[in-house]
Amino acid sequence: MTTFDKMKDPAALAAKDPSRYGIHGVAVVEHDGGTFLAATDGKALTLVRCHTDAHGDDARGIYPCQAFAAARKAARRKPYATVTLNGSAYVDGDGAHTEFTKVDATFPELRGIVLTGEPEHVLRLDAAYLARIQKALGADGVEIRDHGDGQPLTIVPIYLAGGTADGSLGVLMPIGGGA
Repeated sequence: MTTFDKMKDPAALAAKDPSRYGIHGVAVVEHDGGTFLAATDGKALTLVRCHTDAHGDDARGIYPCQAFAAARKAARRKPYATVTLNGSAYVDGDGAHTEFTKVDATFPELRGIVLTGEPEHVLRLDAAYLARIQKALGADGVEIRDHGDGQPLTIVPIYLAGGTADGSLGVLMPIGGGA
């Protein structure tokens, strides 16, 4: 059995376009000595730590996002709900047993994408505030300008699909403890 914190959503970053079948799901991958549930849309990647039991089940592969959504939904009703990954994804909870067929695809290689070693600089911020600033500026993305440890961050809008670069900006305080 493979377990993960059901408060986390490992499928949140999986590609939404079903034609991108290799990344239209959640993969069980090994990284840096641990097992993770990985999802990507091709622009961002998440690795959610998971734990496998001692039975040696081979959970590797790509599983449909619906399996993880079902596990999270079941866990809201019954905290002991489980998802078993072993050739298929099996969700047990609230008296129901649902099977999801494993996706026949290859997940992208993580080597070279997930960097190791010490970072040159650590920036800590509240992403919800960053998203609110982006929305307030009507931007498609943002540029973060870091003026030094502990200083306010300047958030400059990026317009990809229209919008006017008129000097609008946001300011965000970093969360303490930057390196």
